Amino acid sequence: MSRFSSFGKLATGLVLVGGIALGGASLVVAQDDETEPVVSHPSHIHLGTCDDLDPNPAAPLNSIEPRMSDDDGEEANQPEGVLTAPRVLYASSEEVELSWDDMMASSHAINVHLSDEEISTYIACGDIGGVVVEDELHVSLAPQNDSGYHGIAVLTQDEDGNVDVEVFLAEPADESDATPVS
Repeated sequence: MSRFSSFGKLATGLVLVGGIALGGASLVVAQDDETEPVVSHPSHIHLGTCDDLDPNPAAPLNSIEPRMSDDDGEEANQPEGVLTAPRVLYASSEEVELSWDDMMASSHAINVHLSDEEISTYIACGDIGGVVVEDELHVSLAPQNDSGYHGIAVLTQDEDGNVDVEVFLAEPADESDATPVS
């Protein structure tokens, strides 16, 4: 056996061992990186009221998800304060495919669904109506189907008569973590 052949086999062996070691290390890292799945609740404006909702959306809104910072810093998106406080989810939809006048001319409601997979499960709803102040209307979102989700939607009429919608949706409080008041 030549000296170069032995060296070649040794080098190949080292590369294989190194590859296995690195593969194992990346496997450990992958197991340690247990990120929570992104919560996403589809939402729409529907004809009707929350008590009598047309199941076909009049206009889609963006899905409601956790509000996160775009900052890449180590401390970005770390919870602060009382860690048992329910998380508030958020969505912003600009120039919704429904004019302000059409929306206000008949009964409409904002409806929030559990997920894309469970679109027929409603978790929060709010009838669109109330006092408009400076082209802005605040709508209360009440829990549906005992979901515990509740929030507020802010509807704004822009200068073109279009509707912009911001939704703030609080997740249900985790009652198991509640501290009794003495």
